[in-house]
Amino acid sequence: MSVADPRARIVGGASAAVGRLPLLRAIALGGIVVVLGAFLSVLHRISVITGDPTPLYYAVVGSVVVGTVAARVIRPRTATVVSVAAGTVGTYLYIRSLPGGGSFLVLAEPILDDITALLSGLSVLRIVNADVWALAIAPGPVFLTWYLAVRRRYVAASVVGGVALGLVVLTGDATNGETFVGVVGVAIAVAIGDCERRGERFGNVDTVAVAVAAMVTLTLFVGVVPGAIGAVLPESDFGESGSTIESSLVYAGDSVAVTGPVELTSERRYTVEADEPAYWRVGTYDRYTGGGWVRSGSSSGYDGRLPGPPGDTRRLEQEYTAESTIATLPAAREPIRIDGVPVPVQVTPGGSFEPTSTLQAGESYTVESEIPVASADELRNAGTDYPDDVESRYTQLPTDMPDRVTQRTDQLTANAENPYDTARVLEYWFRTEYEYSLDVDRPRGDIADAFLFEMAAGYCTYFATTMTAMLRTQGIPARMAVGYTPGEQVGDDEWVVRGYDSHAWVEVYFPEHGWIEFDPTPSEPREEAAQQVRDGSESAGAGSGLSADGTTNGTETDPESGTETPEQTGTETPAAGGEEPTATVADGPDIGDREADADGESTSPLASVPLPSGEQLGFGLGVAILALVGARRSGVVTRLYREWWLRRLPKGSPEAVVAGAYRRAVYLESRDGRAKPPGETPRQFFADADERLRRIERAYERARYGPGVDETAAARVRVDLDAVRADRSKLAGRLRKPGRGSR
Repeated sequence: MSVADPRARIVGGASAAVGRLPLLRAIALGGIVVVLGAFLSVLHRISVITGDPTPLYYAVVGSVVVGTVAARVIRPRTATVVSVAAGTVGTYLYIRSLPGGGSFLVLAEPILDDITALLSGLSVLRIVNADVWALAIAPGPVFLTWYLAVRRRYVAASVVGGVALGLVVLTGDATNGETFVGVVGVAIAVAIGDCERRGERFGNVDTVAVAVAAMVTLTLFVGVVPGAIGAVLPESDFGESGSTIESSLVYAGDSVAVTGPVELTSERRYTVEADEPAYWRVGTYDRYTGGGWVRSGSSSGYDGRLPGPPGDTRRLEQEYTAESTIATLPAAREPIRIDGVPVPVQVTPGGSFEPTSTLQAGESYTVESEIPVASADELRNAGTDYPDDVESRYTQLPTDMPDRVTQRTDQLTANAENPYDTARVLEYWFRTEYEYSLDVDRPRGDIADAFLFEMAAGYCTYFATTMTAMLRTQGIPARMAVGYTPGEQVGDDEWVVRGYDSHAWVEVYFPEHGWIEFDPTPSEPREEAAQQVRDGSESAGAGSGLSADGTTNGTETDPESGTETPEQTGTETPAAGGEEPTATVADGPDIGDREADADGESTSPLASVPLPSGEQLGFGLGVAILALVGARRSGVVTRLYREWWLRRLPKGSPEAVVAGAYRRAVYLESRDGRAKPPGETPRQFFADADERLRRIERAYERARYGPGVDETAAARVRVDLDAVRADRSKLAGRLRKPGRGSR
């Protein structure tokens, strides 16, 4: 008997078992598998990003096996109890994994806040120990859904699976494709399963309708816009958003997407008064997804003072005056106190300030920061005795990141004997080996891997992302920071910060010293790009010595060069002792082969519109089937789409953003019982509404009937809409009396 015989018998037996299933039953079970697959696809992605997905595999397989056996021996009520018990045990284990998890009462309020936030659109990637959460939540729904499906309770199974999928849809972690495919699975399981239970045939009318719908939808959706489905099914969970660096970084909120081509804007944001220039930090991000960054954890209220960094520091007082309506609170690291803010302030998990609403032009605030003053030798001798929470949080990498990133980093830093020299080598290598360009196509796959091996140029987000990921491969805690460079110096202690000063850089943690800045982005070409924008905006006042906004032309200050720099240890270019840090590069396959054509441009296939792939065609077919089967049922598709649409903040041009926000504002009012009469004007409709809704309405009037709106106004509208939506998603909002809206 050959070795292959047992395997052949197993495969043959499985095929025979499937062959004995009636066709309709097999299709109905397939629909349930699709629903569970969509749900588990989200959990798998979360596990890959935040930890090891292997335990999830075992949990899912075990749940399916137990569900199959239980379908023959226990009743549905007992199975429901088992499922709830599994969820309870999973919740307990997740709570135990949290910092301070030994005391449930201490964590009760934060846990309830997290649950409310998740249902209001907070990504699972933002919670602590997201991989444990995914492992804890999977067994219960998988077991009960499959148990009910095996017992031919297709509607009940679809409800359980649909609720599980709906949870990750509400959190925003399910992609468009996963959501649509899951709903298709529900529709198939309910429609076909119902026919199978009653012994009916899937009639000719439905078959013809499905075929017609598929042909029409595929013709319109794929034939007219080939390749456009890529925008609906993105390579990662982050889509491209924002047309400027500032909008993609500073106004990114809790997640930063690494996008494609971007532009610079010369709009004035702040005037800063301080004794020295610095990087004015807006926020930091700790969780790398492979396609972007997420800030994990929840913001907390500001109680008057923050702890400073360990080690020796110097104080830096700063006063910021808003030059336009803004929704950020920059501060030099590490801020310990903020005063004079006209709006409530929150503190992010990374120690930055954020306002709960916008600041208006002319409003100001002051910040006190403590900046580490460690020398290069002190940082070299800092060691690697990192706090446990810092090491676990800031060395995270997706488990599917290609190994060649680690190999490349090992080779470049082979001569580095400590984390400081490792960071310096990478910083210097990026500055000297890569070019700066705003016109780059977003690559497929992992950003750090693509930037290392497929690209020859990029902008700050690419540099900071890749260097942070490379440091983490060496076990060095690092994070990406976003904010503004010092800006244009217009006085002895005064700087004007504009949109083109928005920037991303790297912060590395050193024991006994805290977070130290490193900037791998080449400074000269970045300043040249900003200078071109500045020259264009100042052309109107070229003969008067004034910039276009009427201010005196000053000197653009960069902390990376010249005598005007702050003493930031991490941003020096030469190494101590007058020697440049050197990178050791060993020859090897696929190492350092960045693809470029003769003109230096990327040869990525994304440069041209691709033909639809088999995956895209399958997605189009799924949408077609969904349109038919969903129309026959109780309107679940419409309700699910509305919830998804409401949570998907509008994108595009500033006018499109404002128009989309206005439509959502009207929908929020109508959902709460205050529908807009046909003849009522927008101003009349929102006359007595929440102030945030009135701001959206005024922006809509300017966009449609007035001089238009800029990206700052659009960003402010995004903030207002998100705040109103979050309020309406809370329990208090749901208890609002019908007919009153926001009145």
